[in-house]
Amino acid sequence: MQEKELEGVWRTDSINNFVNGFSFTNNTFDEHWSTFEYGAGGILTERKREKHKTYHYKLPSRDSLVYADSTGHQLSGFQILKLTDSQLILKKAQKPYLPGKNQELFEVRFFTKIPSGAK
Repeated sequence: MQEKELEGVWRTDSINNFVNGFSFTNNTFDEHWSTFEYGAGGILTERKREKHKTYHYKLPSRDSLVYADSTGHQLSGFQILKLTDSQLILKKAQKPYLPGKNQELFEVRFFTKIPSGAK
């Protein structure tokens, strides 16, 4: 069921970065932001302007999304916070900038599904 909800083209609406208690939201869409097309068979196409990259994706559990290269090597992993037929919210843990314990860094990305036939 999750795969069917994920299939389609998703536009990035905003990206929220959380670093050790501080938060910043970027909601200014520009040409550097990608659209993500999740196709049947686990193929993902990321488009940015005239360029595109292709990945494999899988949903190992109800709340997990993984991107991999053509050899199956995992590139990125996300926690699915919300997935409906029109909205997708993904959370990705980030590596700490500084050495030491008790650091919490993550990014939350908000997407809206582009209706088929729309550009």
